[in-house]
Amino acid sequence: MALEYALGVPKSFWLNLQANYDAALLELNEEETVTDDERKALSGLTDVVKYLRRCKMLPEKQSKNDTILTIRKIFHISNISNLAAITPTGAFRVSSKAHIDPLVMGAWIRLCEMLGDRKPPVHTQFSADRVDELTQNLKAVMVNQSAELQKDIANVLSSYGIKFSVVKNFRGAPVHGYISLGRDGSYHMVLTIRGAYADIFWFSLFHEIGHIVNGDISKVGVYIDTIEGNDEAKENAADMFARDALLNATDYKLFVARGDYSIVAIESFARTQRVAPYVIIGRLQKEERISYAMYNNYKLRYKWADA
Repeated sequence: MALEYALGVPKSFWLNLQANYDAALLELNEEETVTDDERKALSGLTDVVKYLRRCKMLPEKQSKNDTILTIRKIFHISNISNLAAITPTGAFRVSSKAHIDPLVMGAWIRLCEMLGDRKPPVHTQFSADRVDELTQNLKAVMVNQSAELQKDIANVLSSYGIKFSVVKNFRGAPVHGYISLGRDGSYHMVLTIRGAYADIFWFSLFHEIGHIVNGDISKVGVYIDTIEGNDEAKENAADMFARDALLNATDYKLFVARGDYSIVAIESFARTQRVAPYVIIGRLQKEERISYAMYNNYKLRYKWADA
């Protein structure tokens, strides 16, 4: 007040100067807030850090403390060791054959949530009455050899009330897919390309749609979709939806009854179902009707493009 009286400069100016000074002082001393738990956590996030650097979200060369401070800002979290305690706000399909690291899983889930927040809003709500139409449109993307996979799937799903993303999978987060329900009634679906094979990717996509159709994600909140666990009935129902959405149950039964698993027969049947042949090959292998080594050269594998 004395400065305002003496110089005629309003007190708000001096208060802002003080606030800016305090903020600068906090930044200078911010490194002192890094804890030993965070340094330990950083060593467990090696793959996540590499991914963030490749995406230009983290600078290439930073000290450990600066890396921790940047990760805090990326994930909007006050202590990166708290990633291990994040409760997933959605459903995700987890492998039962791989180790789960809660810290890495938390980081993966935060990436999913961030992607969902950045996606433009969808202008329609999902309706189970249109699921047959949705299925056919997704199949059309599958068999289109010139399709831009992520973009075209996202465009199809958005017109049915579902945001779509693909997120890098990490060791410690053996997740095939994640789906959450927003307060606006729209869904956000995330898939990985863990396992690489296209038939796994497409089955996981339809599996997650099955959870939506079956009403498993009917409220904003938490739902965990595991291969083994208390929700086995829901998992089986979603698997059945994916199986029958990809291949008509009656048609497949007749195909199997003929017992002709030649590549010519498989390709012919695939055309009648409007799917890629690898979908049928993958199912025959899963059901042990043919060996996993058989026709593997016909199975498509997805991989991350080089940055």
